Amino acid sequence: MTLDRRTFNRYVAGGLLGGAGATILAVNYSTRKVCNDATVHIRNALHEAATMAVGVHQIGLSVEELDNISTENAQCTLLDRLAPKLNDEVQSHDVFAALDLLIREDYANHETLVVNGYVLSKSEVLFITYAIKQQGLDKTAYIAPKNELKDGIIAAITKFGPTSTVVGQVFNEQLDGHGGLWVLANSVPVGTVIAINGTPIKTSWGPKSVTGAVYDDELQELIASPASHEVSLQVPARGIRQIIGELTVKPRPPAAILEDGTPSEVFCEIKKWSTWTSGSEEILRIDTLCGPRSAAVYIGNMVLSTRVLPSRIEAVLDRSVLPNGEHPIRLIDTLSGEAVTLGNFKVN
Repeated sequence: MTLDRRTFNRYVAGGLLGGAGATILAVNYSTRKVCNDATVHIRNALHEAATMAVGVHQIGLSVEELDNISTENAQCTLLDRLAPKLNDEVQSHDVFAALDLLIREDYANHETLVVNGYVLSKSEVLFITYAIKQQGLDKTAYIAPKNELKDGIIAAITKFGPTSTVVGQVFNEQLDGHGGLWVLANSVPVGTVIAINGTPIKTSWGPKSVTGAVYDDELQELIASPASHEVSLQVPARGIRQIIGELTVKPRPPAAILEDGTPSEVFCEIKKWSTWTSGSEEILRIDTLCGPRSAAVYIGNMVLSTRVLPSRIEAVLDRSVLPNGEHPIRLIDTLSGEAVTLGNFKVN
């Protein structure tokens, strides 16, 4: 169960106050009191109020979110906000009354946060955090329940990818370094997400496609060792999933040998290279299972328009700008400077 704002306010205005109907002790201060100046009476009243607050662990703050907020910071910020509204005769019910007023002011000033889908005021979140930690509930606080998913049909899938990579190689690497998955499908329902091994990933939607992104530690863990990872679509709100295939992480092939005779740290073995025609373009194709996004193909000193694909690297050739003769083909990582010579390209 997750408490929404109105339910929480009902605790504040009723259950927590014990029906006392206390009013705010109006005390005007010429300057705002700071945390370290708050009196022992005010600190004790806040502590007592936080200790007796009920239901705060069900608001929706997760254990992970609480780990990022210290008790001291939450208490200090609360004291800064509450102290000007209290005096040294303060009791716990006065804290709740002052908090209720702060909540109203927060909403009037648009000082709000979204927690587990609910809009809460900043003061609510601070008090909830402080109360949870005071009550020793911070390691057993709200953990969002996982809906049990039943297999079903979500959309007609026409294609998805990539379906494979090798250890250490980011699949479908994007400009910011994350790994991307894409699914081509018609009529994907609102709320559909891509999941890997049952865990949803950041998902974006287009008219006829869905794309997902895997970042940072999760990405590195995924490609750290050979394995097959289930890829599915999910509609969590409806409790449905549709398994669409696997992302296979293959063992990394041997390293390519660089021009200086040392093994490469970014390129693995080059199986072969060849040329072929696509429409009006001549394409140089290098078959390899791994290469960084920063790879570029050179003929002599001329860099070619290059793209890195899951199982090959391609570059566009233009013979018209090359003089007759043989020209070395080099594969270079523009970031590290690593270079592999593949052979010679002959122009008649």
